[in-house]
Amino acid sequence: MNELSFAEMEGIVKSLRSVMVLSLIFILAGCATAVKETNKHDEHKRHYEKSFYKVTQAENYSVEMMVEDKMFKVGVNAADIIIHDRNDREVVGADITITPWMPEMGHGVFTPPNITERGGGLYRVEDVTLVMGGLWEMRIEISKDNIKDIVVFDFPDVKAETGHAREHDHKMVVTKAPADLDLSTSRLSSNKAFKVSYTSDREPAPVNKIHSWRLNVLTAEGDPVTGAIISLDGNMPEHGHGLPTEPEVTQEISSGEYLVEGMKFSMPGWWVIDFNIKTDDKQDSVKFNLILR
Repeated sequence: MNELSFAEMEGIVKSLRSVMVLSLIFILAGCATAVKETNKHDEHKRHYEKSFYKVTQAENYSVEMMVEDKMFKVGVNAADIIIHDRNDREVVGADITITPWMPEMGHGVFTPPNITERGGGLYRVEDVTLVMGGLWEMRIEISKDNIKDIVVFDFPDVKAETGHAREHDHKMVVTKAPADLDLSTSRLSSNKAFKVSYTSDREPAPVNKIHSWRLNVLTAEGDPVTGAIISLDGNMPEHGHGLPTEPEVTQEISSGEYLVEGMKFSMPGWWVIDFNIKTDDKQDSVKFNLILR
């Protein structure tokens, strides 16, 4: 067998190199195709044409929201949400939290919505009670198999229903605070039957904290009023909603002095607390204004 010359050996090496380079190119191309094939479902898509559609912040889920009447309104609302994962599979058995929030006012709702799983990635949301018109956010948090993510839907034009009467229309009336608002903590009742004053166990009265008041009730002549039946209510005239709790008079601490428990103000601003006082022979009411900061 003849020995190969140096030039011939060099040519063979170059040929082998070319073959190896081509093989590597084919291998890489195959890998790229495999990666592309693997990730071709790693894209979220809308399933319902008329839904509100968004992908969560970390892109773990796609969320579609179907709202009754196509828009949230002031009052009680309901909606359906449909959730898929990044492989377009229906998300079942997830923990869902929905927080309605008014960013311009800095508050949400008094009670959280009820959420019921219906199967196939569908979740029913009920009792979404919006207390006033304006911009609302629906903040949705989804957790499944330790994968948590959030999405926020904006509803910038929530309005009250029109065209027919509603039970809570009186809560929708919005009134601006007068320039000379009386903020005194001691006042005569509307028909001057009682002299009424209050003190809070926390001064100034706090926001978003349960606290108590002491209400002192005297006759017009200054005598303590004992054994009175007292009820109360509160509201924000500029915002059109009431207290988040149902405070009540729980006991008469001393002659003419009553303990009011369960007071809570959900946000800063102008609040009005209205007391109705009833004795055996008289009945009258008194309002107190507060500006909370």
